[in-house]
Amino acid sequence: MIQPLKGIRILDLTRLLPGPFLTQLLADLGAEVIKVETPTAGDYARLAPAEMGLGGLFEMINQGKKSLAVNYRNPRGRDAFLKLVKTVDVVIEGFRPGVVERYKIGYESLKAIKPDLIYCSLSGYGQEGPLSRRAGHDLNYAAISGALALNAKEGQAPIPFGVTIADLSGAMLAGLAILSAVIGKQTTGNGAYLDMALFDGMLALTIPQAGAAHFSGVPFAGGTLPLQGGLACYNIYETADGKFLTLAALEPPFWNDFCRVTGREDLVKRQFDRAIKDEVAAIFKAKSLAEWLEAFSNTDGCVEPVLSFEEMLTHPQVKARGFVREENGRAVGLNSPFVFARGEERPVPKLGEQTREILAEFFSAEELDELSASGVIGK
Repeated sequence: MIQPLKGIRILDLTRLLPGPFLTQLLADLGAEVIKVETPTAGDYARLAPAEMGLGGLFEMINQGKKSLAVNYRNPRGRDAFLKLVKTVDVVIEGFRPGVVERYKIGYESLKAIKPDLIYCSLSGYGQEGPLSRRAGHDLNYAAISGALALNAKEGQAPIPFGVTIADLSGAMLAGLAILSAVIGKQTTGNGAYLDMALFDGMLALTIPQAGAAHFSGVPFAGGTLPLQGGLACYNIYETADGKFLTLAALEPPFWNDFCRVTGREDLVKRQFDRAIKDEVAAIFKAKSLAEWLEAFSNTDGCVEPVLSFEEMLTHPQVKARGFVREENGRAVGLNSPFVFARGEERPVPKLGEQTREILAEFFSAEELDELSASGVIGK
């Protein structure tokens, strides 16, 4: 197991999905992540309703972290928080702009006691601009970015993405920014303030499409882009048994393989002809999914099935990469995407589980008892 971030200490003031997903990735790489929660409810994800499809969310993105339950809005709780800040490398917050200043835990306040601090603000729209203080969620960011409009056939309403793309892409970009700041600090000795936005993450994903819109002259509308249904050689097709497969034969050798396997060498020179989509659809409609997968099993035709989430869990490649975590033969979650950093299973902390352990560095047992009794820290 390789843990390149071992020795890096992070205070995580975020909750729900984007921030915790970000710090889960950093924890997977060996960082010590201290999850700062309110003593009463803690991270809202702890109570995520299963009927919303959010059951198990907290468990999936808070493994191996430590939970510190402290009311940093209380002067005594803030004092405890500030003592801890002096010992960390990174602070990450996910509030709307202006909130941390109101709580007196913004970058300038913390920099005064920890000059080389790396401080990351992960908000919806960023710290500046007309929408900076506006409430929002993943679907809103996708809508304004222009990406959601592409997730539709021409003339039809767009369909929400199956995964929260803005939340996850914004979180991963923030992780990249934090790692760059950590490296920069090693050479300059300076900390950094990082203004990261989920909306920016969504915009970053549209960079290739921006090229198509402004430079190639290709029509820029949902269902017409080359890699989004516009080309026959890169599309989704139905099989004879009502299932679906993907064809992604972009390079000529891959397309040649498709034509050879299907016996349609007459289509070799028409790879990028949009008029042949119906012909290719008819080809795949002639056989079952299993028959096509067998036919393409030892080729470079770039043909793969469209799997359900349940089918994905049992796919040989997923199993070979060790992504599925099982208990008693039943899938209970996915492991870290960093294969090289995986080790033994790490428990998910209960609310405030490590509070006394963390604060014992600054307070006596009697002081901790008193802080707990007064509700400043979790019991």
